[in-house]
Amino acid sequence: MNLKSRLLVFANDAASASVTLAYSYLYKDQYKEVLVFPYDDIAKNIYQEFIPNFISDKKAVFHPTDTVVTGTSGIDPSYEMNVIVSAKNAQVSKIIVLVDNIIHFNMRFIYKNTILPEKYLPNEIWVFQKNFTCNIEYLNKRIIYHNDIYTDFLNDFFNSRQLSNIHPFIEKNKNNYLVILTEYIYDFYRLEYGFTEYDMLQYVLEEIDRSNINIPIFLKLHPREHKNKFNIILRKYSHLNIIQDTCNIQELIYSSKIIFGINSSVFKECVLFKKPTFSIQIGSKKVITPSYLGKKFIIKTKQQLSLLLKNIY
Repeated sequence: MNLKSRLLVFANDAASASVTLAYSYLYKDQYKEVLVFPYDDIAKNIYQEFIPNFISDKKAVFHPTDTVVTGTSGIDPSYEMNVIVSAKNAQVSKIIVLVDNIIHFNMRFIYKNTILPEKYLPNEIWVFQKNFTCNIEYLNKRIIYHNDIYTDFLNDFFNSRQLSNIHPFIEKNKNNYLVILTEYIYDFYRLEYGFTEYDMLQYVLEEIDRSNINIPIFLKLHPREHKNKFNIILRKYSHLNIIQDTCNIQELIYSSKIIFGINSSVFKECVLFKKPTFSIQIGSKKVITPSYLGKKFIIKTKQQLSLLLKNIY
């Protein structure tokens, strides 16, 4: 514990914001001051929900006694890598990097089109998956396995308060609706896996329509997805009981009946809240192993999907 040290926290995307939020919340009492610097409104909104008083709109100025904590974006690591380089040049006391997901681990440390040079290495790289190593030896030297702090945060935070269902859809359909979590597959991998997020949504809505099951559906986009991304598919199935909107993700999951996705970081909340959660990978030629789900929760065929929906509804 160093109450003379400030904690400066940085995140680019939603997953990075969530894991750095957890660190800020759990370790805040170890620092004299906590300041968070979200890259944009997507990250800022996550901090705003839980630690609004820590958000700084000013430019970060590093002091030698500072501890710097960053996430590692799986979309664009440049913001966080630039922070690490600047903090290293300022000779701060400590730099901790939190890796929310080890998929494409090396890509998360890209700086100016190459792996972050060894001279800029953070003091610690926290991962939350046991026995993980990467193929870059000098990064391996800084990897530390740690219990999942985001789960610890959720347990601590939600056990200490009563959830309030503020979205009308949640209130009306509590414990009866399906959540579909979308994410980027095509933009990053094209058809490498044999299916995309568009296919996933199409297969699910097609089966619900074919089975004539009246299921309330909440389509939750990834924070960086454009709101019109799935308009063509949604128009095709406009007769279904489906809504696309934004809301508190924890409350959305907490009051749901079942969740579909591919490999969303939100699967953490799903597991914590003990919700039936499945990775829909129909038509896949290469399976994506979800970070927080076992292989038995991967749905690979239309027949499996049909049986699952009938059993749940």
